[in-house]
Amino acid sequence: MNRRLLLHGVTSGLLLNFLPWHGFQAKKQKLLGYIRTNWSRDPYTYGSYSHIPKGASRSDIRALEQPIDKKIFFAGEATFPKHNSTVHAAYESGLRAANSILQGSADRIAIIGAGMSGLASAHKLSTNGREVTLFEARDRIGGRIWTDGRLGVPLELGASWIHGINGNPLVDLAEGLSQRLIQTEKEDYIIRGRGGRKIRDCDAPGWLENVVSIQHTAGTNEDQINQLAYLFVNDYDGPDVIFPDGYAGILAAFKGDYKIKLNTLVKEISRTQKGMTLGFEKINNQSFDAVLVTVPLGVLKRGEIKFNPVLPKNKQRAIDRLGMGTLDKVYLLFDQPFWDLSTTWILTPENDLPPGQFNQWFNLYPYIKEPIIMVLNGGQPALALSALSDEYIVQRALQTIYTAYSV
Repeated sequence: MNRRLLLHGVTSGLLLNFLPWHGFQAKKQKLLGYIRTNWSRDPYTYGSYSHIPKGASRSDIRALEQPIDKKIFFAGEATFPKHNSTVHAAYESGLRAANSILQGSADRIAIIGAGMSGLASAHKLSTNGREVTLFEARDRIGGRIWTDGRLGVPLELGASWIHGINGNPLVDLAEGLSQRLIQTEKEDYIIRGRGGRKIRDCDAPGWLENVVSIQHTAGTNEDQINQLAYLFVNDYDGPDVIFPDGYAGILAAFKGDYKIKLNTLVKEISRTQKGMTLGFEKINNQSFDAVLVTVPLGVLKRGEIKFNPVLPKNKQRAIDRLGMGTLDKVYLLFDQPFWDLSTTWILTPENDLPPGQFNQWFNLYPYIKEPIIMVLNGGQPALALSALSDEYIVQRALQTIYTAYSV
């Protein structure tokens, strides 16, 4: 597996650098607010990020990336063969697609999707004199970079980390904007059982490693992943960092001389000898010399955009084979913290819920000094939870954290 798929893995060895917990009545602490994500039901993504399942390979990613007749181009984290599933993959794929377009004569270019890859390509193309129109179905830019301030501090509903800072181009973008970056500890964790009982690694249930190493990184189950596809893939080295002031701040790096059309849903892409025509849900068709498609793989898999003529067989086969994983978050804001304050990751396997539900928590207190903790649900457990109301989701989250910190 690549380093992303091992990001949150349970490792053998001693647990160090945490403050021991001496027992606390967690249920006495007041919940002040929550935020819940539900990416599998988001009509603009249908999932969180791509992975390579069994039956697929990196050749499918390369097939997805290939342009059609030098008129339709593709970008996004799912199209970058070197290292997919990351924000830096989306960024680099956007630049790569823009460079490919610049090698041709297309002057008027449409870009579908204002996420990281769409914005990066729009900036690159417009600074090289091309006329660019960026169409976004949402009422905002950023795509799966989505910073939310409803709990009084910036919290990430989508992407949270820069994974590996050594040589990572996102670091240069952040530093160019004077954005703060804080390193998080990947292997700083504790396993808490019922009533606050500390569980040793060797006594943890066998399914827990699959939850934190695969479900919470690939967004699917271990038995669904083509592990061979990840064996020889090198990603950026170095620590991982978060944006305490909000990941969305990095989007300012892509301001440029191009048009952005929000709340504009593209329904059809037609290719003729003369050029490209886009069909929309609510406005008249528009014509361009070339089109760059940067929508998430989940949208392509659902067939939300009709291609006329249909996509080449190898490209449609790649879309069908590649997987779209799900990773959801629930943020809880309390009046004061009651968990292990100096520990980054808290694992809670004993919560009387199905395995994979509410088993891994990210403690934000060491990084933002606010009584906020976030729990992850990925893969099939996340899909099972997606139909539940916010009330039930928060109830299960509270049940878990209270079980781990109440005597």
